[in-house]
Amino acid sequence: MVLYIDERELVIEILSSLKTFFKFKELESILGISIPTLWRYIHGDIKPSQERSRQMIMKLLDSDMIDVIKGKVVKADEEGLINVYTLAYNLDILTIASIDAMLWAQNMGFTAVATVETDGIPLATLIAKRLGVKMVTVKRKKEVGFNKFIEVNYITRTPPEVVSLYLPEGIVEYGDRVLIVDDLVRSGRTSIALFELIRRAGARPTGFYALVSIGDSWRGAVEKYVGANYKVLFRVGTTT
Repeated sequence: MVLYIDERELVIEILSSLKTFFKFKELESILGISIPTLWRYIHGDIKPSQERSRQMIMKLLDSDMIDVIKGKVVKADEEGLINVYTLAYNLDILTIASIDAMLWAQNMGFTAVATVETDGIPLATLIAKRLGVKMVTVKRKKEVGFNKFIEVNYITRTPPEVVSLYLPEGIVEYGDRVLIVDDLVRSGRTSIALFELIRRAGARPTGFYALVSIGDSWRGAVEKYVGANYKVLFRVGTTT
C-alpha cells in the first residue's frame, strides 16, 4: 500500500502543536519565517508550498529540535523519576510523535501496530491511523468474548513479579509485519514479551517505536528482534 502524505497539512499540525511549547518568536528564529506568516499558516489562511513544507518538517523534527522539545516537556522529580503519563496523554506531544513515527515508518511495509495496555494505546492508535493499518492491543487479562488466547509470561524488575500478556487468536494474522509501540522503554522486558507474543501468533515484529527511553539497557533486546529498525522520540540518560 502506497501511503499518501500531504506535507503541507503535516507541517501545520506540527506548528499548531509546537506553539503550545514555543513562543512565535522562537519558531521564527528556528525556521527563518516571519511571525505573521507562521500565524497565517497555523490559522489556515495560507499553506506553505510542498517544498517549503518539506524543509520545515526536516527542521522541526531533526534531532537538535527534538532535544529542545525534550528540555521543555520531559521533567523528572527529585528522585529522578519521569512522569510519562503527562507525555503519553498530551495531545500535542502525541501529534508530534505520531507524525515522526509515520514519516520514519512509511516505507517499511507494516501491516499492524501493536502495544501493551494502557499508556501506549493513545500513541499506538494515532500511528496506526496515520499508517492506515490495524491496531492491536495486548492485555494483561483475558478479554471477555474470546475463547482462545496466545500467552506469554515475563518477570518485572521492580517489584519482581510474574506478568502475563494475552492476545486473542486471530487478531494478528500469519505474516503480518508488526510495528511495536511503547510509551516508555527502560529494561526492554515488556518489549521482549510483546515481540515473543507477536512471533507466537505467526506474525513478524519488524519495527519498534517508543515515546521515551531511559538509559541504554533496552537496546540489545530490541535489536535482537528488529535490528536497526527502531526509533525513540525522547531519549533520557543515554550514552549516545
